[in-house]
Amino acid sequence: MAVLRRALYCTPLERAWIRERAEAAGMPVSRFVVACALKEDTEKEPGLVLSEEEQRLLYDRVERLDAVRRGLMDALPGTGVSLFGALAAMHRALSAPGSED
Repeated sequence: MAVLRRALYCTPLERAWIRERAEAAGMPVSRFVVACALKEDTEKEPGLVLSEEEQRLLYDRVERLDAVRRGLMDALPGTGVSLFGALAAMHRALSAPGSED
């Protein structure tokens, strides 16, 4: 293999980022730069962060949070006002000048 030496001009911050990405890819910096220039895949395919069980648990908790949100935002039966809206109106009334603490 013939060796060709060239200078690479970049900022110190860019150099640090390149070095970090090369290390993460398990490659020397020079090989990483060549791979990037040739558009080779330099990043490993990320795996799932959560297991299937953890994903299900997260989904279930998000569903419960959404149910609480709907309970706060949906209109109370027989009114056009949500619980959140009623609380906001009470807060405004209590915060109005002349109201007692």
